[in-house]
Amino acid sequence: MIPAVLSRNLPGIALVAVLAGVVWTVADAFQDRARLRADLAATRSDLATAQASLQQAAETARIHRAHLDRAADEARQWSALSNDLQQMGGRDAPLSPLLGATAQRLFRSGQ
Repeated sequence: MIPAVLSRNLPGIALVAVLAGVVWTVADAFQDRARLRADLAATRSDLATAQASLQQAAETARIHRAHLDRAADEARQWSALSNDLQQMGGRDAPLSPLLGATAQRLFRSGQ
């Protein structure tokens, strides 16, 4: 059986135990809240860093696309120039004897 002193103080002991449990629960809740705030601050910092990296990557991609566009334009221009030069082949044939004699007379008279 429960001793008489313990049975007399049992409601008080139970009340103290319940209050200790409530204090413990409230203290644990405050610690959880503080930990969650710290986690939120760290997550916000990580998010800001990730957003900055994303913006930098987007800017780098924009610059790279512009460079590739310029390189493609230059390649098209060189291709067109190369085609023109290849099509001009044979156009520098010597003048006919009549045109050659005429050109010589013109160039001598101009000097």
